[in-house]
Amino acid sequence: MLQKSSPLVPSIYPGSVYKFTDLDTYEESILNPGEEFIYARDGHPNAIITSNEITKLHNANWGMVTGSGMGAISAVLIGILSSGARIIAGKRLYGRTLKILEKDFTRFGVQCDIVDECNLTELKSALSTPASILFIETITNPTLRVPNLKEISILTNKNKTLLVVDNTFATPLLCKPLEHGADIVIESLTKIMCGHSDVTMGYVGGKQGPQENIIKAVKDIGFHASPFDCWLISRSLETLELRLNQSCKNASELAYWLKLNHPGIRVDFPGLENHEDFNISKEQFGNFPGHLIAIEIPKGREGVNRFLRTAKNIPFCPSLGHSSTSVSHSWSTSHRQLTSEQKLNLKITEGLLRVSVGHEGIEKIIESFDDGIKAAQSI
Repeated sequence: MLQKSSPLVPSIYPGSVYKFTDLDTYEESILNPGEEFIYARDGHPNAIITSNEITKLHNANWGMVTGSGMGAISAVLIGILSSGARIIAGKRLYGRTLKILEKDFTRFGVQCDIVDECNLTELKSALSTPASILFIETITNPTLRVPNLKEISILTNKNKTLLVVDNTFATPLLCKPLEHGADIVIESLTKIMCGHSDVTMGYVGGKQGPQENIIKAVKDIGFHASPFDCWLISRSLETLELRLNQSCKNASELAYWLKLNHPGIRVDFPGLENHEDFNISKEQFGNFPGHLIAIEIPKGREGVNRFLRTAKNIPFCPSLGHSSTSVSHSWSTSHRQLTSEQKLNLKITEGLLRVSVGHEGIEKIIESFDDGIKAAQSI
């Protein structure tokens, strides 16, 4: 139809199945799966467009999009692990990730050992016993610790263990784990890479390695992403740098303002000089270590409720990465399946809020936090 022009933006290809002129052309498509589309669960144009865009951002050799971040994680685990395999997992991983590792995959004969991903001595000891995977996050959830990817990758390479890194809190604009020695990188695109809270998607990619089994898991088990969701992510990627830069700037300003104006409140932010991983953060991320902050509201759960009811324009929702600022209560949401003792060992208290800082005006954010904290302190 179009002869001398083309769309400025990618089209949406909603078709679930593709037709062929005869059996011979169908056989050609089966034998050369990367050249034609057959069934949308196995691939479609929008999935290829979006995965290629993110793969380029990571300087990866291969990549696939999935229907969620947990879909990407599950595809990696299913594609690599088998009965009798051993996985080492960072103790600060997202709660749902820890849950499937400790409770679900162990049902299939997979051994899971939990370690402190920020303790190189403990990691070295754990890796002295053969393991298929070491699974960590670039920035941990929700206390924002920063594992040393370069030093960890030296250990995993030496022990022939695949280093799998969930890079959701950083995005490839702040950190490219593959360039720090990781073998596989995972993103939950649902978060700030989408930025509008209207898509649930994930991504997995890497340099070289077991990609065939991971890709097979995505296709065979049905971890695929829909054409429209892929199109929305491609749209969001166009503004990612602008959105992330402003959100990171706001996060840094908010963290410093909190330390100066509410010095009695715990503030976890890798960009603060007193953060235990400040130097590692500076090396891995530069000046902006993400758009997330963790703060401990006084008076526990009651204080949090008072904060939420008073801090106008700061909604409570169990996710992150929206265009405007929001907070999540990890004790009740992402880590609710852990025991109270486990949560406290991770420094997750009933007063802890994970703050996803947006790119609205910083004055508006500060005013809301000031009102909410003062209300909690007045109890």
